[in-house]
Amino acid sequence: MRMAGLGRRSLLWGMAATAVLPGCSSPPPQLYVLTPLSDAALNTGPSDHQADPGGATARPGGGNRSAGRALGVRPVVLPEYLDRSEIVSYSGPNQLDADGDNRWAERLPANITRVLAKNLSVLLNSDRVRILPARDVERFDCEIAVDIDQFERTITGDSVLDARWAILDGISEHVLVRQRTRRTVHVDDDRYPALVAAMNSNLAALSRDIASAVSALPRTGRRTVG
Repeated sequence: MRMAGLGRRSLLWGMAATAVLPGCSSPPPQLYVLTPLSDAALNTGPSDHQADPGGATARPGGGNRSAGRALGVRPVVLPEYLDRSEIVSYSGPNQLDADGDNRWAERLPANITRVLAKNLSVLLNSDRVRILPARDVERFDCEIAVDIDQFERTITGDSVLDARWAILDGISEHVLVRQRTRRTVHVDDDRYPALVAAMNSNLAALSRDIASAVSALPRTGRRTVG
């Protein structure tokens, strides 16, 4: 009886150790975020230095940033399959791979919206860019709305961004500009840091397209930021 009891206890300990060991050996997931443009990065292309007919510029470091355009950025809309913690890639024509070992550090729609707002602030040389809803803003010159249809790696290894966006009047919400940005960056490296870097590049290109369109709009009046 005693030997039988010892045998049962040994078996239980062995089962417990087997259950615990895989958890101990699994590495934590790698976490990634998209990051905004820096002022230094704007010296790399002529499109970043486009003059604003209304007086603002798309070049950092010049003029009064507090007098820049007041922009409200609406939360970016993504397909539901992208709104998850795992980084999603296409593995077949109708098949997706969600990698649990490589994840976004925050919700992807929130990350994209925050980076887009910061990029527009830098590109338009304005400290008056806010994510909506914003309690410290009375009125905006215009609002930015973005709907993203694709933002992932395709089966060919490309990082694709396909986005529909609009610029709306800050008071009437009348659509002033409606455009689409589609950009593809080929990723030679199949590791996730390279993919995220390509996605970051695509988001920067979208930001530049929107900033260029905003810069081309006349400034019809002064609207204050509290």
